[in-house]
Amino acid sequence: MEEKFKSLRKLIETKTNFAITTHINPDGDAIGSSLALYHFLKNIGKQVIVAGPNDAPENLRFLPEFEVYQPFTEYSDNLTRALKNADVVFALDFNTLSRTGEAMKAVLADVTASKVLIDHHLQPDQEFNLAFSDSTSCSTCELLFDVLDGAFSHINWLTKDIAECLYTGIVTDSGSFRFDTVKPETHRKVARLLDTGFNHTAVHEYLYDSNSLERFKLMTIMLSNLRVILDGVVSVSYITECDLQATGCRREDVEGFSNMGLSLKGVVISAFMREEDGKIRISFRSKGDHDVNLYARKYFNGGGHKNAAGGTFYGSVAEALQLFEQTVHEAVLTR
Repeated sequence: MEEKFKSLRKLIETKTNFAITTHINPDGDAIGSSLALYHFLKNIGKQVIVAGPNDAPENLRFLPEFEVYQPFTEYSDNLTRALKNADVVFALDFNTLSRTGEAMKAVLADVTASKVLIDHHLQPDQEFNLAFSDSTSCSTCELLFDVLDGAFSHINWLTKDIAECLYTGIVTDSGSFRFDTVKPETHRKVARLLDTGFNHTAVHEYLYDSNSLERFKLMTIMLSNLRVILDGVVSVSYITECDLQATGCRREDVEGFSNMGLSLKGVVISAFMREEDGKIRISFRSKGDHDVNLYARKYFNGGGHKNAAGGTFYGSVAEALQLFEQTVHEAVLTR
């Protein structure tokens, strides 16, 4: 690992133009890690752009200098030029270029810049020049903390703004510290973040206490579609594009819906399905040793972590529900 730290340090110290990219439908870990790295590079005098495939949820826009985040759906021409002119492109919180969406993936595949991966998902692609991949980290933000602390321990890299961004990603991707990927070391790192003095209470309020009435209406629809199967150990729910339109919500307003089914007593596996452009995006969650990563890979063109994975189904909601109900017993029984 020390050799990797040296390679990263040399790469950053000798290059000028940097691009930071993350996955489609970015969450707290994706935006938090991207903005944390942005602040670090900016603080040491680098030129930096932050690009994502599409827009970010409203409840993440409190993060310091959020406005530097640019969605490819809105700024494709400018971002294409910037990515092609970058010396280094960072890939944060995704393990394969396909997770950036078709349009952005095509651009990233052609860039000549050095590609650096920092990610905590399983089975990363081998297309990166330098990779920091650790699926035991509770979040990419925790891993980024380790990377910056390892490569730049000789300087005071941890600022208040960086700490707030990293804390946001750790909190959201760990389920507010509930998942078993959270270790004693995680809390020690968080203590160092808190020492910088940012308002962690305000972070939680922005993340969890800023729902719109429209989002609550959408949540009501999602809950009305909820069903429990296999003697109460599996839950599944969904929303359609018509539901989004009827409530005036955007796709990012479903953030957090995937965890709700798992909160039901007795449920060990949950799925949340969202209709999008003729396909179904699916979020899987599980408890204990029930592996939804393997299940998502086998049946839904996806993957992720053992207890949190995603997938895509090409068809209707009804067809996706049918396949799920016919096969999910495999994930329940495989331990």
